[in-house]
Amino acid sequence: MWRQFTIALSFLTIFRLPVSGEISPRDLGRCYACFPVVGLLVGLITCLMVLLLQALMPPLLLAAWACAFMTLVTRGFHLDGLADLADGIGGAHTPERRLEIMKDSATGAFGALALVLAILLKTSAIYSLIVAKSWIALAVVPAMGRFAIVVSAYKSSCARTGGLAKSSIEHVTGGTVLAAASFAVVLTLLLVPKLAPAFLGAATLSSLLVRALAQRSLGGITGDVLGAVNEITEVLLFTLSACLASRL
Repeated sequence: MWRQFTIALSFLTIFRLPVSGEISPRDLGRCYACFPVVGLLVGLITCLMVLLLQALMPPLLLAAWACAFMTLVTRGFHLDGLADLADGIGGAHTPERRLEIMKDSATGAFGALALVLAILLKTSAIYSLIVAKSWIALAVVPAMGRFAIVVSAYKSSCARTGGLAKSSIEHVTGGTVLAAASFAVVLTLLLVPKLAPAFLGAATLSSLLVRALAQRSLGGITGDVLGAVNEITEVLLFTLSACLASRL
């Protein structure tokens, strides 16, 4: 389990822990089980930062810094996927052309718009949580975003014949999903018991809807789609948390 965690941490964040031996596609697939754990770690560090700086910054500025911090810690990995998916779906009408656009490193108008909206919505929701002192959502939501990635990856077909996403997704097993789901269930029941069904349901529904959209628009999922799943799920859950802050 420790090996899986270190691989997941290195894959999803800027943090690096030594990993013994060569990392195989099977290792990458198995490490998906630790994605929610890595998400919780990112959330806890963000929550700690907010608690330490709340006396020094006004709430809106602190919310912007919290959003920026989560982006920096993850290298903007998931936001990049959201932008690429938005450019691909918005910029063409055939799966082949959409995939071609998504491989382009340049960000187009649809991708830029998706980035602006995602950051704006998350910052606004985090601001509401800071004002309401509902710190716990800052820890839980990133974990649920990574849980949604695991749900999307399980038994999905890949839109491309090669690449890191395909090699890892093929090794995401039922046991991997069960481990991630068990962690997500326990986490929400412990930290947000009143909203646990809503968090779990929203994360699962978000992942399945984005996967269905990708299947219809691209012919399958890609690494960019999985990144987009995380961002869309986070936007939805931060919004839900802000609206129901009094119940957290």
